[in-house]
Amino acid sequence: MNNIDTYLHIIGIELLAILLIVVPLLSNQIHKRALSTVFVVVLGFMLAHFATHLLPNKIATFIYSSHHEYRSIKSPNINRT
Repeated sequence: MNNIDTYLHIIGIELLAILLIVVPLLSNQIHKRALSTVFVVVLGFMLAHFATHLLPNKIATFIYSSHHEYRSIKSPNINRT
């Protein structure tokens, strides 16, 4: 847990938890709307960041599994030169 990515995940989760607690307690609609927007933006960034962690591996696996020349195990029925 010594890389910056892990620390940013922890900070983002804590920020979302704080906003989740504070927003319902506000009575001023302008402040409530502003903090709700901040909550949605932070959540959107965290979901996008999560997708960038997962999708490249899934896309690469799909692409490389569909091309025989990228397979690490050579199959005997494909003629290569």
